[in-house]
Amino acid sequence: MLTLLNDRQRQELLKYICHSLEQPVSAVKHPCATSNSKAPGYIDKPLTEIREGELYFCLELRKVCVGDMEIELTVKEFDALYLLISNRNRILTFETLACQIWGEEYIDITAKTIHNLMSRVRHKLQVSSDTRNYIVCVRGVGYKFNAENQKTNLGEL
Repeated sequence: MLTLLNDRQRQELLKYICHSLEQPVSAVKHPCATSNSKAPGYIDKPLTEIREGELYFCLELRKVCVGDMEIELTVKEFDALYLLISNRNRILTFETLACQIWGEEYIDITAKTIHNLMSRVRHKLQVSSDTRNYIVCVRGVGYKFNAENQKTNLGEL
């Protein structure tokens, strides 16, 4: 569909999509939306701190730890992890991730870029062979934060 639009129309559409993802679905006119549903990537109440198994995530300090080890993440890696954690067990599409992480600059972001980013985050969180995979790839769709209390290799690249 985007290939049928001129550059100005494509820019306007992408701005609308990015803006829509920041709003509750009730504020966005969509035929499938219900009054209780949320747009993917919409964060109802910002999480400031979360513990999931060995993982500790603190938004205010921009700190991530696995066990006793603090993990150094880039700004984009941290933003990606925050977005996934805020939408635990929900699949976020490549488009949603790109739009939320890169903002309006996301036009040039490909699925491969998202895969590389998630691979780096996954690798940094995997401090030992016993550490479970928190980030799960749903092939061809996107990624989700696996908040279940089990290890998984589902969808690994």
